[in-house]
Amino acid sequence: MESRGPEVVEIVTPKDSGTAATPEEVEGLASGKFIKVGAGSNVKSVAGKISHSARESEPPATLCIGATSINQAVKAICIARQYLKSDDLDLSFQPAFRGKERRANVALYIAKSAGPRAPLLPEGEVVDLQVSSRSRPVQVAGALAARVREGANVSLVAIGVDAVSNAVLTIGNTRLYLEQNNLDIRAAPEFITVQKEERALNALAQLCVAALLVPEVLQQQDY
Repeated sequence: MESRGPEVVEIVTPKDSGTAATPEEVEGLASGKFIKVGAGSNVKSVAGKISHSARESEPPATLCIGATSINQAVKAICIARQYLKSDDLDLSFQPAFRGKERRANVALYIAKSAGPRAPLLPEGEVVDLQVSSRSRPVQVAGALAARVREGANVSLVAIGVDAVSNAVLTIGNTRLYLEQNNLDIRAAPEFITVQKEERALNALAQLCVAALLVPEVLQQQDY
């Protein structure tokens, strides 16, 4: 059952966010568009908050510090996608680093799309990239960026808290690598089951959807 428990969804203020708030975050905090997801947050309650906001207007971004926090936020987005399926709404997210070090201190900017849910990727083969707890996000990001430039459909598959966090950091680094190509990606996470050593294991798959960025000068041009 969908839950909206305010006790586990904490609105962040610049004082307790862990880093200096950006101008966008200050504006978002004032309007309640950012929520903090901690390591101990109840994912179903966070998912309820996200889906409720998506139905009313726009979903909030989540602020995460640490691998466990990132894992909880991604699981919450997975569950929120399930909650919104009957409303013909879907969610995807883009991670952005909140510091120059590109560490596990990120904001996940969530976007919604309306209409009957269709496959996120065009028909065709999907390339699975395995991300583990030992993966180096910067290196995996190079491989992911190369696949995106080739036009491949890519899914990052991760098992475990640290692996999921590394997958999110990989996407964040990939977005930076693709800027020079005027490309960007967003991810739509879902729960899957994978077979490993004759065992069925729960995993998270994050489908990476590429989009062409329109340069700002073209966006401002009158037609």
